[in-house]
Amino acid sequence: MIGVVVLLLATLASIELVWATGVLRCLMDVNRLGRRATRIVTRRHVSEWAKERAMRLMSGRLMAQSLRGLALIAVVAAPLILAMAVDRLWPYGFAQAFTHWPTRVALLVISLAYLFTRRHFRNAASASGGEKGPGSERLLQRVALGNRAMLEITFDIERARFKPWKDEAPQPGPLFVTGLARAGTTILTRLLHEQYGMASLTYRDLPFPLAPNSWAKLSAGFKRQVEQSERGHGDGIFHDLDSAEAIEEVFWRHFEGKRYVGADGLSPVQPLRETVDAFRDYVGLIRRRYGGARYLSKNNANVLRLPALIEAFPQAVLVHPFRAPLQQAESLRRQHEQALQLAADDPFRLEFMRWLGHYDFGGDQRPFLFPGHPATDGDRGSIDYWLQLWISVYSALLNADEAVQARQAFVDYETVCTEKATLSAALSHRLALPSEWDLSSLRVATPRSVSGASQSLLEQADAVHAALRIRSAQITG
Repeated sequence: MIGVVVLLLATLASIELVWATGVLRCLMDVNRLGRRATRIVTRRHVSEWAKERAMRLMSGRLMAQSLRGLALIAVVAAPLILAMAVDRLWPYGFAQAFTHWPTRVALLVISLAYLFTRRHFRNAASASGGEKGPGSERLLQRVALGNRAMLEITFDIERARFKPWKDEAPQPGPLFVTGLARAGTTILTRLLHEQYGMASLTYRDLPFPLAPNSWAKLSAGFKRQVEQSERGHGDGIFHDLDSAEAIEEVFWRHFEGKRYVGADGLSPVQPLRETVDAFRDYVGLIRRRYGGARYLSKNNANVLRLPALIEAFPQAVLVHPFRAPLQQAESLRRQHEQALQLAADDPFRLEFMRWLGHYDFGGDQRPFLFPGHPATDGDRGSIDYWLQLWISVYSALLNADEAVQARQAFVDYETVCTEKATLSAALSHRLALPSEWDLSSLRVATPRSVSGASQSLLEQADAVHAALRIRSAQITG
């Protein structure tokens, strides 16, 4: 494994040195001088004396440029030569990796992908500035997240190298926090993650989220530290590299993206059986990465595949937070406008969100295509668009299959915030938490004045909201 990783890094380093040293330009100059010398020798109307004098000058330039080219080639090859030399003195598997044909084929694919993305690097680097992240880190994200071959290879390596965690005795099933954005999904997930030490993907698992154990071992020697900062939503929620986040969707987008991600939106499609099996392994690998802790996921797009989650984990709990429809719809609309502005300031953000499978807001916003969804060409600046989206998503959750309904836990976020002292015990029991959930930090968002909504949509939303509150009240008996 170490040999494969070193071979990959040495190859990528050599590719970078090709640009840094200008070796290609030097070799082109050698070729240009050689062709010029050939033209001089073959000229008919030039005296032999003139040809000899010109060739003497040309040969000196050609020799100097050739030596320079050889020196630059040696510099470019230095990472591979050094890795090979170290392997001869202290064998660590580099030679075996270098001669292993499947590894060489994979390396070729990765190198071609790297070369393809490399030409976008300068635009990405110039677009980044200040606190938006260094260009080198963004290039790594392009290679690791924006390339299907790299995702495939890293997951295959992870599954071959590590065994998914298996419980010796029955344990509570995973917690899947999922619904429509702006309903308190993030803060509830953070509280679960912080209080119970659950196994959840974090920013530290980037840029190789499909290989959490491999990346943890590889990066152990240079643990990154980033101070907490407010997330781009501007909602007062701070995060750092160890904050639980919705990175799991990278898995689904990689294996099922062609089946559910469309130009018009995201369709509720039952994943293939082999994908469900792979996801079960993936969760086990993430749990191994975090010592076998209970799995916790916050991923709004999971509303598209609830039966598959229950198929993979029959004891899973599906947590669906919700808020008053008009307030949540207005929060969605405002967040969409902010995402558009952030993408305008930093174009890389749009690509990054797409790689993570986040289509909630911004220039690439795509609705969940449940019955009654808003028109894909609808006005996203209108409150009606987001209100209609709210109605369609929560109606679908209410009308899920019986097997799914048995595992659902609807959470009225605003009621929990105001009655947390009386509801925490019931919620803790429903979510099978080992101790009472501390919800004291929750606060109700200040209601906003919203106008312009369609009266018919408001009536539909109120009816759905009433049904949601009934389902939520069932938790407390």
